[in-house]
Amino acid sequence: MGNNSTKSTINQFDCGHGIYKQKQEDSRQFSFSRCSLKSFASVSGQGSISCISKNWNRICRGRWNESVTLRCEASKTAWPLKQTEACFHPEFSTVPSHNAERFSLLCELSKGAFGEVYKVKDSETKRIYALKVLSKSRIITENAVEQVKQEVQIQKACGHHCFIAECHLQWQTKHKLFIVTEFVEEGELWNLLVTHGSLPTALVKLYVAQIALVLDFLHNAGVIYRDLKPENILLDSDGNVKLIDFGLSKWLGYGRSTTTVCGTARYMAPEILSGKPYGHAADWWSLGVLACLMLTTKFPSYEHQGIESNDQVSLPDDVELEAESRDLLRRLLEPVPNQRFRSVRALSTIAFYKGFKFDEVMEKKTRPRDLLEEHFGKNFNEKRPPIEDAPFKDFDENFFE
Repeated sequence: MGNNSTKSTINQFDCGHGIYKQKQEDSRQFSFSRCSLKSFASVSGQGSISCISKNWNRICRGRWNESVTLRCEASKTAWPLKQTEACFHPEFSTVPSHNAERFSLLCELSKGAFGEVYKVKDSETKRIYALKVLSKSRIITENAVEQVKQEVQIQKACGHHCFIAECHLQWQTKHKLFIVTEFVEEGELWNLLVTHGSLPTALVKLYVAQIALVLDFLHNAGVIYRDLKPENILLDSDGNVKLIDFGLSKWLGYGRSTTTVCGTARYMAPEILSGKPYGHAADWWSLGVLACLMLTTKFPSYEHQGIESNDQVSLPDDVELEAESRDLLRRLLEPVPNQRFRSVRALSTIAFYKGFKFDEVMEKKTRPRDLLEEHFGKNFNEKRPPIEDAPFKDFDENFFE
């Protein structure tokens, strides 16, 4: 499935696995046992009895819904959606079947819990996209239907932000869900860390600012992200960050809390690991872990002392950090959520960001690529053997809802 397979289409991914057991039950989902002859007569009295004898299989649901004036008529004559389709509506439409023929596969990019991500080409616009193909059976088995629907809702609503990968299109077939998103060409931030180790302070300052602006935007929009890690941050052609994978994100009003334990263990805030209610502050802890990783290639260590105010966070002691960098990490890695930095405005007040202009970051006036080429050369993203002390090369421990 490499670059030689450009003529193949998405149709090849819709081969059913035959694991659904709904077929025998679908006919029992809707019953007319409660309908009396009187009710049918009332419908026929309005001149619609002739409609009942039509072959509704040949009329698309959209045209039928437009033609029906009374809801009771539709329920007695139109065949309903299958349960495995209806549960993903309205986020995933069943109507645009031509979408499957529109995209040509180029190669596989990655694999996830529910499916694969592919690089595809749009035959109409000739643009390159990332296509996520998810298995309905896995999603239903893991009871993650609402999780996937919220992922699409949030990415569609927030994808206009300059540091979030945009979601363009989504639909479903009998066995699969398809999500088309923006393709980000330079790969994961994780690959950059594994290849080069720690990043220069100026670059860390820029990347932390970009991610902080994203978190501030999401939280003000009523969203908690819950899975901030370098694997979920891609770099575009100019080296700017693009946040992807909203699979663990959730609508959460500002100041509200939730209790679901989910995320990637090394980046999870103490309040999540302890099973306590948590809010948006948990994402800022994850940013602190990520900042520590970019500055030192190592994770901070956390010791729970029984009382939250006595908990201690230890930064890597075998790496020398500037006082300003250490202060940044201490502010973000505060064990007490209410005392943790939780906004761009708060970050702008510390020495690490003295004289720094966050509005220029939003306008992309500084290209991270220039800093990357200055320190690592023009082929900074070229695949190389990982450095010997690459952080947690084999670490991949996830907790899903």
